Amino acid sequence: MASQFAHNSQISMVEVKDGYSLYTVELGNPDGAPLLFLHGGWGPMDNEEHRLEIFNGEIRSKFRIIYFHQRGWGRSNMETTIGMTGTVASTGIDANIIDCEVLRQHFGIDNWAVVYGGSNGAALGLAYAAKHFGSTVSGLVLRGLWLIREKDLDHDYGDGRNGKGKYYPAEWHEFVGHVGYKTRADLERLEKTENPGLVLVNRYWELMTCDIPEKSRKAAASWLKWDTLGASVVAQNGIDNPNSTTSNELLTSNEDIVKLGLSFYRSLNSAESDLNSKNFLDMAVAKINGNTASTTSIESHKELVRSLPNKIRLITGEFDMLCPPACAHEVIEKLLENGEDTGERTDSETYALKTTCQIIKGASHTHYDPGMPDAIRNAMLEIAFGKAI
Repeated sequence: MASQFAHNSQISMVEVKDGYSLYTVELGNPDGAPLLFLHGGWGPMDNEEHRLEIFNGEIRSKFRIIYFHQRGWGRSNMETTIGMTGTVASTGIDANIIDCEVLRQHFGIDNWAVVYGGSNGAALGLAYAAKHFGSTVSGLVLRGLWLIREKDLDHDYGDGRNGKGKYYPAEWHEFVGHVGYKTRADLERLEKTENPGLVLVNRYWELMTCDIPEKSRKAAASWLKWDTLGASVVAQNGIDNPNSTTSNELLTSNEDIVKLGLSFYRSLNSAESDLNSKNFLDMAVAKINGNTASTTSIESHKELVRSLPNKIRLITGEFDMLCPPACAHEVIEKLLENGEDTGERTDSETYALKTTCQIIKGASHTHYDPGMPDAIRNAMLEIAFGKAI
């Protein structure tokens, strides 16, 4: 297939399980360090170079970059991805992790020097690491990470008092009102449920998979109107950089964006998934720490702390309303645990925390925000080569 990209780029369709074919782009240096890019929850754009402009000339000269449209998204073939039965198995977390491994094998890559993803792509990247870090995944650069646990869904969707809804109260009331929570009594009923965020995810899922297209269309518009709020300090539509003069239309329809996102969230909160919100973080921490996190050896812990900046970088904007910095900080804190709660950090632990958990001043969620591109590129270079080049 002819390339629409710059020099040394190739486009192909790669067959994976369940009858899907993934639209895949290989760019950069064919002999460079392998890098896998996982897109986030708004998916691919018509102008792919705009999405990939995070990879500047220096990055493309040093990395062999594989970027793909995840199953059901964009130009990847979509069979019966999410039908009226409401199944999420074919687009859930487990299937996406398997796809990453299929692509690695297809391109003859032994292990990824860097897996980079943002937002939902960051969650997928950490989930991939929970299964394969230390074997086929060597390093992680994750921007705007969230873990999609019940409490994370509460923050983004279900909590109008202390979550994102605290900052957009009128819009939050409109968002929950679309699925029947309109009166004070309705809101009190929602608040008393065990997991308000997951309740809303499931209520929107019911509308998105109903047999009335107009209901699905309106539900998708309502979900995306809320979901994009607070994504950027620059963009007004929450998805894109308004200073760009090129076409940046999303390739996936609004309805499919919401269905695919909800299926991803539901799969991570389903006991049927091998990897889910109950074991997600612990599995990732164990893999990244080489299954030595519980060791009582002081020397082993020192080595773990020393090596951590060579394995992972979590980059978050200080104004990220969707995936707040506290989520990334929680992950690094857990990676640094040594079984003793002394209340104090050693100098090496403090350095590891500051290096691996970077909060970008003046930025929000997208990788177009001020300070984000440089932080991401430097992290890629440091993870792959040991220092910025």
